Amino acid sequence: MQEASSSVRKIYRAVALIQAVSQTTEENVQPFYFTSYDRVIGVAGNIRELDLEMKRLSREDRASVEYHLASGNIVRWLQYANEPELAKDLTGVANADDAINMIEKYLARAVMLHRMSRGRMR
Repeated sequence: MQEASSSVRKIYRAVALIQAVSQTTEENVQPFYFTSYDRVIGVAGNIRELDLEMKRLSREDRASVEYHLASGNIVRWLQYANEPELAKDLTGVANADDAINMIEKYLARAVMLHRMSRGRMR
């Protein structure tokens, strides 16, 4: 019985990760706003959008991305968005490239878990 319970928990975790990857903003989660000198220069409503915006902005305004990383703004938003695992991974990370790599690994793991859960459910 405990094995079945463990499988169910893994499936729920995979579903939660996939929801984080979705292209839509959760209704109850406000997006993260990248700002530079009081101007909004980017918006991310989920982890996939965060990844894309960080990649774009690391080319256009790297200082803004690294400011939001170093100040903990992105980590706090991830905690607010109920992504404690990724928030923990990014805690103390100030380099944009390092953060992007961590987010990409997190997203890849979410996809892998989703595929694994689909195979088991059939």
